[in-house]
Amino acid sequence: MMSRLLLASLLLAMNAPVWAQDGIALAGVEASRDNRYAYLGTVLPLPGSRLGQGYVQRYWLDYVAYRYEKTPQLEIDTRMTGAEAALGYQQSSTSGWWGAYLGARYASTRLRPDDPDNDDQGRRLRAKLQFEGETEMGAGWRINGIASHLVGDANYWARLRLQTQLRNQWRVGPEVVVQGDSNYSAYKVGAFVGNIGLGAATALTLKAGVNKPEDDPASMYLGAEFYIPF
Repeated sequence: MMSRLLLASLLLAMNAPVWAQDGIALAGVEASRDNRYAYLGTVLPLPGSRLGQGYVQRYWLDYVAYRYEKTPQLEIDTRMTGAEAALGYQQSSTSGWWGAYLGARYASTRLRPDDPDNDDQGRRLRAKLQFEGETEMGAGWRINGIASHLVGDANYWARLRLQTQLRNQWRVGPEVVVQGDSNYSAYKVGAFVGNIGLGAATALTLKAGVNKPEDDPASMYLGAEFYIPF
């Protein structure tokens, strides 16, 4: 029954009326020694709304690869491809913005070698919650956060950024990321430079820092994010 409800919500989101005016495309890659991530997504307003003011639809494709320790002598390589569709609501003002989304995520997870205790392996359809927002902190600084969770699973991801804007309109500051599931957990501490103009409207963010999995030594991570309004 739960799978049927999730499939129904996925189909509902995928068949919501698409209104591409004032939409955005998002893309990015990130890599460290034991963790890789790539994504491509879009957020579109529903009729009668606009980004930052009203109801939106969100679609997402991603690829995740990481390694976790099953025993001191055995490590499991994980490869996951996923697709998401969600409906959400956004609000914004001069001091900040926020958004909340509810949707469905379909993921195919491959393990090498096989781990019978890992409930995520194979194909899974689950509900997903996501919250994000940004607000002023005073003295030219703003705080930005994103948190997501798969319902009925231990999977979580959260990022917190503190940023200020330079005279050239670039945004810089530190970031902290925590992520994990029932078999893997890690945190990242780094810095980013964002709002780097590419053409008329596209913006680039570059980031770098230290990634520390629970059971492995720390390593450096590098990443890039693209924001493309259309």
